[in-house]
Amino acid sequence: MLSANILNQVIAKAWADDRFRGRLLADPATVLAAEGIDFPAGVTVSVVENTATHLNLILPVPPTDLSDDQLDGIGGGFGWCFTL
Repeated sequence: MLSANILNQVIAKAWADDRFRGRLLADPATVLAAEGIDFPAGVTVSVVENTATHLNLILPVPPTDLSDDQLDGIGGGFGWCFTL
């Protein structure tokens, strides 16, 4: 399982080191593997960066094991995190 702590460390490193951030954006799989985060064969990974004028919305894969009625009942909430 992917550790949130490792991801937080990668994010902090990208914030502090412009060269690291550039490499992370250009070749995320290699950089993340070097940080101890491996992905299964056939899985690709993308890293995108929010800016003051551009926000990225990640649309997760829909669950396949829930009925339409169950999906309608999910009130998962919604949140935004803005840093300027």
